[in-house]
Amino acid sequence: MNREELARYFIDQLTSGECRLTVAMGHARYKMKRGSFKTKDHIRRVHHLHFTHQEGNRYLFSDGVVQAEIIATFEPWMKLHFHVDYGFDRFSIRFKTFEGEHFYGCGEQYATLDLQGKDVAIWVSEHQQVGKIVRKLLHEKLHGPDPDRITPFNQQQTYCSVPTFLSSKHYAFYCHEDSYGIIQFGKGEVNIHFRKFPQSISILTADNTRELSKKLCELVGISPRIPDWVNDGAILAIQGGTEVLRKKYQEAKAKGIKVAALWAQDWCGHVVTSFGYQVYWNWSVDNELYKGLPEFIEELRKDGVRFLGYINTFLKEGAPLYEEAKLKGFLVRKQSGVPYLVKSTTFDAGILDLTNPSAYQWYKELIKKNMIEFGLSGWMADFGEYLPTDAVIYGGRAKDLHNRWPTLWAKCCYEAVQEAGKQDEIFFFNRAAYGHTLQYTNSMWNGDQHVDYSDEHGMGSVIPASLSLACSGCGIVHSDIGGYTTVLFMKRTAELLRRWSEMNVFTPVFRTHEGNRPHDNAQFLDEGVVEEFAQNSQLFAALKPYRLHVLDDYYEQSLPAMRPLFFHFAEEEAFTNKREYLFGRDVLVAPVMRPNEKEHDVYLPEETWVQFFTGKEFQGGHHKIPAPLGTPIAFYRKSSAFKELFESLSVKKGE
Repeated sequence: MNREELARYFIDQLTSGECRLTVAMGHARYKMKRGSFKTKDHIRRVHHLHFTHQEGNRYLFSDGVVQAEIIATFEPWMKLHFHVDYGFDRFSIRFKTFEGEHFYGCGEQYATLDLQGKDVAIWVSEHQQVGKIVRKLLHEKLHGPDPDRITPFNQQQTYCSVPTFLSSKHYAFYCHEDSYGIIQFGKGEVNIHFRKFPQSISILTADNTRELSKKLCELVGISPRIPDWVNDGAILAIQGGTEVLRKKYQEAKAKGIKVAALWAQDWCGHVVTSFGYQVYWNWSVDNELYKGLPEFIEELRKDGVRFLGYINTFLKEGAPLYEEAKLKGFLVRKQSGVPYLVKSTTFDAGILDLTNPSAYQWYKELIKKNMIEFGLSGWMADFGEYLPTDAVIYGGRAKDLHNRWPTLWAKCCYEAVQEAGKQDEIFFFNRAAYGHTLQYTNSMWNGDQHVDYSDEHGMGSVIPASLSLACSGCGIVHSDIGGYTTVLFMKRTAELLRRWSEMNVFTPVFRTHEGNRPHDNAQFLDEGVVEEFAQNSQLFAALKPYRLHVLDDYYEQSLPAMRPLFFHFAEEEAFTNKREYLFGRDVLVAPVMRPNEKEHDVYLPEETWVQFFTGKEFQGGHHKIPAPLGTPIAFYRKSSAFKELFESLSVKKGE
């Protein structure tokens, strides 16, 4: 079907009886623990409404007792607007779908790309759940590492939830609603549920996936342009104070690492807990740990290197800024009026009330003064998922604003940068998102992956997560090289770090993380790692001309940087492949995702492909490719306009 036929298909369902509208009353209960949620909804007064008649662009539905209407508009795309009287607060609508259809998106899905047969919760949450980590560790203690093991989909939660999905039949739905939702992709139908009546649902139709993606990206908003310096090398995570940074930076340069920035997440201090080495959540420089930091930042600037920090939506209980915010009444409160303290890992923290205009302005000025004016060129803008539904906030009911919280947080950072006039210099990246968050952040990052290969939590989750984001309107995303979460015997190996850096050469950002237990993990300066890491940082920098082209595809054409294969190829395997991705139009990346792999199975769509670094040509189909450590597995189209650049690259340092 073309786009006009698709639009007619959904309009016809309104009058044919195939579209079913249900309204009800409900009372939901939510329980949050460390950002993860459990919920139950108690439903009453259920009414299944059916089409009765049409008045122009108004479609009337009724069961003889309750009446509702759907108003259809068509500029700039088809949009269904809903209205019902009687105070109903539960909404459900069903549409028929096509045979053999695939569905993608709904935000960031870590273990699954195709959502057919899945019920997807639309609710921003902590992806790393304590109970699941414990069960995973127990399983691995008894049976050894099992990267293929995935928990049932209904137990999975995500940092980034977007009320949209994209179909392989070239249409997409976007639900203009912030409440808790569930989208069910059943056999021959899709059911959309929300715990409030949505303002509307946009139905985007197109002649192909790329055109559809453009419309979706434009609907959710295009991210601010990444500063040019991010393309010049690695963003190295280093902690421990000014002298540690200086020493490791000099060593990195001496080893040939191409450095774009140093990222010290503990710039504001640290606390050592049972979880590991953690940031002290008080957003002001720790002058003891980082003595002489302004001068060191200037030294880095002369080398063309930037300095990045860290901030989130919390203030540690008892910290100076916490006490100031508490005194000013800027913290989210409990019903009793006291600050609502939450625990992410091991300590309690208060949440800044982002709906309070005075608190929002205070935080924004804090970012401008303590970070931007101090000399930081960016930061990790962490969290945004933890607003409890029973909290008291300035702007209304917390359960109605929970999903909107990440957008408020990203917007606060965005406005601080804009007001400082530093939009061409500062790079910040977010973990949590919903709806229109993406227009306020330079990049999403995939969150706190485990330091292993696992498909649900580790390196294996990066590609499905990135591609599902691409199908949700997100154009720029990257991951921590090597992952973050280290617990008990789960530790980062040198091989994992090397494989992860091979993959991230072909992404928008090349950034490391030491992890929560740095001394338990392999790091980029370790013997057996540093030589290859240096080579990969050089490759990343050398690919800048192509990467800028890929980024321009997003900023100017609304096409995501990392794309599923089906964005450009219609073969059936392209619709289900979650192990490979296209970086722009011309590069296909097939990372090694398992330890000790000597040979890697690669699927190539119908095209003539040239392997990077070997120059070997391949036609479409499955191929067994040698997979020695030190050689990223990637291919470019022989017809690429960047062929000369690609041919010039060598995995060997200095060639």
